[in-house]
Amino acid sequence: MSKYKAEPLSRNDIRRYVRKLKKSVGLDEMLMFPIIEFLENIIPMIIPDFRLEIVPKGEMGINHGETYPSKNLIRIREDVYERAVDGVPRDRLTIAHEIGHLFLHENDVIALCRMEPGETLKAYEDPEWQANCFGGELLASYNLIRGMSEEEVMKSCNVSAQAAHILVSKL
Repeated sequence: MSKYKAEPLSRNDIRRYVRKLKKSVGLDEMLMFPIIEFLENIIPMIIPDFRLEIVPKGEMGINHGETYPSKNLIRIREDVYERAVDGVPRDRLTIAHEIGHLFLHENDVIALCRMEPGETLKAYEDPEWQANCFGGELLASYNLIRGMSEEEVMKSCNVSAQAAHILVSKL
């Protein structure tokens, strides 16, 4: 059985990376992170050859998003993109997750690895966990939500109840 394995990154490593990234573009103090503006306008300033493709649902099928870091390409399913534009929390997180792959997972840090029977991948080596952590931190940075309730995080950062629960529990 093959799995993808990334260079190890702790939650604190990812938090520091996201905070530095947000600070570099002047968004480090925003509770309501402008995910669509970041995707469409700011990433192209950071990565000049960045490409964004909004893809019809029929073409992407069940995939909500795909990222190809070596091509500086993010593909988002059209309905997911439209809901993110409308502020739907789950879809905002999907886009933040794909942005996480773009920034964290260059081709030389992802590997296919064969696991021994019964062996499990450590969370901090799992590129999907890392991208989820990045996405959550991008939308609701720990330094901004510290001391908030889950409901306050949901409202202030426009994240889902599930995301707010995870974010608050990891403070």
